[in-house]
Amino acid sequence: MLIRDTALYAVAKLLPGIFGLATTAVLTRFLNPLEYGHYGLALVVMMLGSTVLFDWLGMSFLRFYQARREDPDVLVTFVTLFVAIAILSAAALALALIFGLIPANRIGVSIVGMIMVWTYSWFELVSRLAVAEFQPFRYLTMNLGRSSLILVGTTAAAWLTANPLWAAMGNAAGMFGGAFLGRIPIPLPSLRRFDRKLARDVIFFGAPVAASMTLYSLIDNGTRVLLDKLDSAAALGIYTAASILMQTTLGVMAAGVYSAGYSLAVQAVESGDQAAARRQLLANSTLLLAILAPASLGMALAGRSIATTLVGAKFIAGVIPLMPWMAASSFFGCFRAFHLDHAFQLGKKPHLQIWIMGLAVIIAIGLSYVLIPRVGPVGAAIGVTVAMAVSCVHAVIAGRRAYPLPFPIEPAARIGLCCAVMAMVVAQLPDSGWAGLISRGLVGSVTYAAAAVALNVLDSRERAFSYARRAAQWLAQRRQGAAAE
Repeated sequence: MLIRDTALYAVAKLLPGIFGLATTAVLTRFLNPLEYGHYGLALVVMMLGSTVLFDWLGMSFLRFYQARREDPDVLVTFVTLFVAIAILSAAALALALIFGLIPANRIGVSIVGMIMVWTYSWFELVSRLAVAEFQPFRYLTMNLGRSSLILVGTTAAAWLTANPLWAAMGNAAGMFGGAFLGRIPIPLPSLRRFDRKLARDVIFFGAPVAASMTLYSLIDNGTRVLLDKLDSAAALGIYTAASILMQTTLGVMAAGVYSAGYSLAVQAVESGDQAAARRQLLANSTLLLAILAPASLGMALAGRSIATTLVGAKFIAGVIPLMPWMAASSFFGCFRAFHLDHAFQLGKKPHLQIWIMGLAVIIAIGLSYVLIPRVGPVGAAIGVTVAMAVSCVHAVIAGRRAYPLPFPIEPAARIGLCCAVMAMVVAQLPDSGWAGLISRGLVGSVTYAAAAVALNVLDSRERAFSYARRAAQWLAQRRQGAAAE
């Protein structure tokens, strides 16, 4: 079930990721680096705002829903909380504009960014209901529809107006429309059906989650703000383009494993069966490593091909040196977020994450402040990579105080060996343009798959033999049927 659902969720994330790559490829041709930098600032507002205001609510929903899924007021309570936060954030933005707290040249970005916060966060909350109900096909429909609408909206707006803010509004419209494509029934907010006790539990659980996620967002978005201030908006545009290339590949793959496995782990923990919980968590982490490690390494090895193929000519020289660093930071960040951080959520001690992310923020911002004036966007990428690596080590140590997670030591060694074999083969291939991208992608995937079967990663050898036996039996039955006729 885990591998099947992971495959569905991975497709649900991968196909939108492909649309995201297409959107980036088009926008980097319609907008120059400076204009794309302003679009990137709107994305910074969206990601930082959604992290601070709403992401904790979605995380809390997945943690609390499984234990109370038969209660119809649970979803009403979460929707009511969402609407209340949206109203408060709108009021805060209005007061900031009235009292001149936002610079005049950033008013448009702030307003558009806040609209993107609301639409992005609403989609994420609705899609999490599909995840909690184990409905990967609806999740696939919503994500594919959202990405299609974003591609159409952003590119049409950029083509018609050549204005990055209108392109961002097209993005927001696509996200909002995607929330309705899964046909998931969402109740209206209601104070009469509002469960105050549940809301109190959610807020107590979610407050430290929000704090740690805000700190995590500062690692990425804070370094982008520094890049805009210490270098230029054009440098931010280049950094944003490279970051999107990684997020739409590595991030969506890791999120696919998380979507399939986290709710199963919560169910096992809530049942009180520690052995089942351990098996589920071990399966989750093994599958995550088996997908994330070769994908990260492959992105780093094919960085030049990816850049020369998928971004505009004015971005290529700046994106190429960023790719290996961003692949490494994405690997560490995804493994921590989608596995190591589960210790704090399952153990209901999310406050321990604050210390982890606090140290990571200090490292990322400090290194970026020192390195950006020297090496530009690469300095920001180095700072984030070091911070993510340190946060993984810190999470392993602190996580034992919350909920000890199993680590797949033996499978990790096999996966590492498979990655080494893949790297030796791929390094011999050309690395430029479509030819390099296709050859490195296909050969790397086949090499890793063959090594994984040889070393029996995820019981792949037994699965391959099983599929071969089924195929042989099916062919034999077909021959017998033909002979009988």
